[in-house]
Amino acid sequence: MDPRVVAQFPLLALSFGFILVGLVVSVLVHELAHVVVGYAAGLRVARVQLGPLEIRDYGRPRVRLVRSLQAGVVLVPWDRTTTLEPLRLGLFISTAAGPLAGLVFGVVAIWLAGGVHLRGPISFLDMAGQTSVILSVLNFLPLRTGDALADGRRMFSLLLRTRECGQILAATMMLGEALSGRRPRDWDQGLLDVMERSPNEPFARLCLYEASIDRGEIETAGRHLDAAVDLRKEKWTAADAILFNEAAYYAARHRGDARAGRSWLGLADGGTVQGYMRARAEAAVLCAEGRGLEGRQRAVAGLASLARTRRRDEALCREQLEELARGAGALARPLLSRAR
Repeated sequence: MDPRVVAQFPLLALSFGFILVGLVVSVLVHELAHVVVGYAAGLRVARVQLGPLEIRDYGRPRVRLVRSLQAGVVLVPWDRTTTLEPLRLGLFISTAAGPLAGLVFGVVAIWLAGGVHLRGPISFLDMAGQTSVILSVLNFLPLRTGDALADGRRMFSLLLRTRECGQILAATMMLGEALSGRRPRDWDQGLLDVMERSPNEPFARLCLYEASIDRGEIETAGRHLDAAVDLRKEKWTAADAILFNEAAYYAARHRGDARAGRSWLGLADGGTVQGYMRARAEAAVLCAEGRGLEGRQRAVAGLASLARTRRRDEALCREQLEELARGAGALARPLLSRAR
């Protein structure tokens, strides 16, 4: 190999390192701006994800590692008294803060580095600045990929009050309701009515399912769950593992369909599902398969897992696990029976 080419390897490695570190710094600036301005706008940060690092505050703050390279911030209202207009403005400001902070950081970094260098060695500041500017410009574009909205698309929708704006506000308030610690049967009926008007949104259907099953409306819950699964099964991703896990539990526990339950469990593999939720679905499937003792043991393990998390917002799941631990799931009850 040409010695001159070999001599370039250290420089290439250094440049790659600068690009990687610059990308990490740019993402940190972007997401930190969302968090700080979100708090200033009266919103609560429910989740922050920075690649494999995830920080959650779903009733109890928790830091964990996940198999993902995505980054993002989930903001919710502090309480149910939040009205739509302040929420819309808060979401718009906090969303715009990310790319704006990245743009300002990039321009300042490039200025401190003495301008853009297209030839010759590039300093870390120059590389971080260029990366931050490029990411910020891309984030301003009104793009949508599947269910994921770029910052520019969210800003556009919130500013112009489009139909998508209503969906963003309803989903944000519904997520805040779900993380409030209140049982699904006590969720605000007005928000659930809004969810009813979004039949093509899997999240809306899942919320309606949770509220229905907690009220004992088993058949209605099944219709909402079936609709959510139909919306996702053709283009599912690892993020849908929670939905498929719920489908496994429902099919086994309330329909006595062990084969379908086992199939849904297979689809949920590889996704991020809480241990106690996975145990609940597996216990229901085992009971439906006639393996009652194994099912009860799995439910007991799920209760232990739930106790370790110290979650205050999982009363429904706890009751379902307790029912399975007592052996009540060995045979599926009629569809119209009340879930306790």
